[in-house]
Amino acid sequence: MLNNLKNTINELNSDVNNVANSEKATKLRKKLIKIGLSVAIPGFTSVLGGFITFMIGNICYGFGVVSIIGFVLFLLGGFAGAIGMTIASYGFNIVIVGKTSQLINETVGNNCPNCGDAITAEELFCSKCGTPLRKECTECKHINEPKSEFCAKCGKPLK
Repeated sequence: MLNNLKNTINELNSDVNNVANSEKATKLRKKLIKIGLSVAIPGFTSVLGGFITFMIGNICYGFGVVSIIGFVLFLLGGFAGAIGMTIASYGFNIVIVGKTSQLINETVGNNCPNCGDAITAEELFCSKCGTPLRKECTECKHINEPKSEFCAKCGKPLK
């Protein structure tokens, strides 16, 4: 089961620019994190409770049934916590297109924000997918950044 999950995550991460994978990746990420944390938190709480029970059992009653119960709680909680954190870490390893590729494109700036193809500063549209890369002002013909809403040269609204 875990190998299939790892393979699915690797497939989603290998095609990070595929927008169709974004929705699938987002759903899987949320599901894995939710399941992982809902197992890990009670698991680690059991570790703490088991440790306290073990110590109280040893101090108050000597090594006996209470100590054994605490020790078993400690072990089972540790096991559950480790499994939960492993599942949650798989969720954290999924790359989401809308989050990470946007950050990469803003910092790198020489790739198309849609398909990742290399672009030049002169291109208005991506030569691979046709995504608009710059906005040209209809009034003064100044080339503006794609996120601009107003022309940097004349101040007119961009369409």
